[in-house]
Amino acid sequence: MKKKLFSLIMSAIMVVGMTACGSGGGEAVSDTPSASSSKPQSEAPSDTGKPEQAPAGDITLRFSWWGGDSRHEATLKAIETYEAAHPGIKIEPEYSSFSGYYEKLVTQLASQNAPDVFQVDQGWVAELSARGDAFTDLSQFSDVLDLTQVSEKMMDDYCKVDGQVSVLPFGYNGTVFLYNKTLLADWCDADGKLQMSSWDDFLKIGKELHAKDPEAYMTTAVTDGYLRYILKPMLEQITGRIDIQDDFTLGFNQEQMTKAFDSFLTIFKQDVSQPYDEAVLYDSMQNNPLWLNGKIGGIFLFFSNIDTEIANLDYDFGVAGMPMFADATLSGQECCPSLMVAINKNSDADKQKAAAEFMEWFLNSEEASRILGTVRGVPASARALEALEKNDMLSPLMSEAIQISNDTVSLKNGAYEMNASVKAVFVDYMEKVIYGVDSPEKASKDMIGELEVILKELSAN
Repeated sequence: MKKKLFSLIMSAIMVVGMTACGSGGGEAVSDTPSASSSKPQSEAPSDTGKPEQAPAGDITLRFSWWGGDSRHEATLKAIETYEAAHPGIKIEPEYSSFSGYYEKLVTQLASQNAPDVFQVDQGWVAELSARGDAFTDLSQFSDVLDLTQVSEKMMDDYCKVDGQVSVLPFGYNGTVFLYNKTLLADWCDADGKLQMSSWDDFLKIGKELHAKDPEAYMTTAVTDGYLRYILKPMLEQITGRIDIQDDFTLGFNQEQMTKAFDSFLTIFKQDVSQPYDEAVLYDSMQNNPLWLNGKIGGIFLFFSNIDTEIANLDYDFGVAGMPMFADATLSGQECCPSLMVAINKNSDADKQKAAAEFMEWFLNSEEASRILGTVRGVPASARALEALEKNDMLSPLMSEAIQISNDTVSLKNGAYEMNASVKAVFVDYMEKVIYGVDSPEKASKDMIGELEVILKELSAN
């Protein structure tokens, strides 16, 4: 059974990029699924001070992560700065693109050759925890690693597994609607605020916009964005529950899924969204001509990607919260860690202690915050976020989006909600409905059947 499950998981990963709070929708999804680019500050004043007492002798730590050039450059600068202040510590960087990272990490863990400190996606935590050989309990290092800088809710929802602090968040993200004020001026008030709070408003504006300019659409996305930022929020607004429960059951029934599919299809039938077969030709908004040419009203995205998506565009932009159904009590937006970090359970005690000291500096210090910016999302550490705000490293638009997201009622991601096999099933049936291969009713029934099989296998692992 375990071999069968492992094969299923790995094959699905090869087909669908598995990400948590950082990619999809309106932003680039190639190598950096969980973060936006932020230019690292090369000259950051040091607040490291005197090096902490390290274990006796020189220690070499291996630190692995994935990302794009901006993340690599900032992280290497941070490592260089830390090493200069801690001459007994050497950190060997192991960085790559997203492709193949998870498979390599699983292989390294199996051979007990994984890095001492490694970046993980939030969607992987439950599966890696089930292995039993991945994560050391970070609470044992509370004398050198301040766990109180992350909110208690985020710690409980995403960092703890079976009472153990398995991971910590590098950053966090939330979903907002980034809109082009220039294009949508007719639907904004005198202050430039988009007059949209419901899905009815969203559809009405979209229809009117397309009637006014047949080349323009209210929104667009990549495949992952349509699923995570539109279909799944609609479903959660209908049910009031997360899609995949932590007890390996579904949070919706066939009738509710059918209703979500029907609502989702409306954005295509009424020309509110760019046609799906056109939209998915582009792997990011920066490659979509309609977005670049000011013909898209707005995109749903994680707030840490805002600056990336509007870079070099000569339009005015604003941000708004998720539209909601009239009877919905929560938004369905994602507000969760963008990327996580862990210490290898199999590293020796001295390396684990040194790794915890490095993580304290990397996650919580002002010095590291100024170097790293938002390359792994908006910092989840209160102290690090305060440092960015104090040093004017967050744009006004991103600050506004953070506040909107924080003020929006949402649910945590389920432990297996972003499982690759689960996600692949959602994408498959979403596309069958879009292309008319299956009716919403049939797709809902068949999708539930496939998901129940996968969840049963996951629960048996």
